[in-house]
Amino acid sequence: MDGSRIILAAHRGDKFRYPENTALAFQAAIDLGVDMIETDIHMTRDGELVIIHDRSAKRTTGVDRFIDEMTLAEVKELDAGCMFEPKMPSKILTVREFIELIKDTDMLVNWELKTYPKYIGHERAFEAADKLIALIEEYGMEKRSMLNSFSAQVLEHIYKKYGKKYPIHGQGINNCRKSCDTAEVDERELFDWCCMYANVKGKLAIEFRENFDYCLENGVIPCVCMPDTIEGYKIAIDYGCKMFTSNNISEADKVLRALGVR
Repeated sequence: MDGSRIILAAHRGDKFRYPENTALAFQAAIDLGVDMIETDIHMTRDGELVIIHDRSAKRTTGVDRFIDEMTLAEVKELDAGCMFEPKMPSKILTVREFIELIKDTDMLVNWELKTYPKYIGHERAFEAADKLIALIEEYGMEKRSMLNSFSAQVLEHIYKKYGKKYPIHGQGINNCRKSCDTAEVDERELFDWCCMYANVKGKLAIEFRENFDYCLENGVIPCVCMPDTIEGYKIAIDYGCKMFTSNNISEADKVLRALGVR
């Protein structure tokens, strides 16, 4: 994760073919042989870390409740595959269950902390970050883990407490910041990696080369989450992109192989 090679990351697993952030989607990503899984962390009311993208369970499970207001037992009653077509009954995984699934592989993980201080308070948000890192270290996954959040304050907490032990992945930079709050530490110091975004609605990140250049000039490695087209990938690679996070990993794998970078 030092930028010496191009990484293909599965966005919530193989979410094109299976319900996102489920064991089915993660196993498919493992089987395809991607380099990394990007996944999302929330903390339940009773302090357990679980894998789900949204704070509300409604979009993926049909149940309109916030994960941080539910116990783990209640979360485990949800079906994470009931809204997917075709329906594929799936339990929401704990972080520990996810690690057990991948621990014997060489899979890298981009852990996105969705525990935002503006919703659950700083104490709980930072507790979730510390609990995640404790699990990473319990399983000896330090060298395989990147930490990510739309909360700059959560990333700042990690930076101040753990230094540069873990690569920190920011969301947006320069003229296109996507953080839901503000850190005291300058983004150029805080971020090791950063996802590129467009600063005009309807545009693609690759239409704003200045953001890629800004990263490279300041020692931040640029990455993108984008449509899987050869033209788009060519431009992003030329601009210095070193990680592609894809919703359709089978297609992304084909494109990157056609370009000779996988």
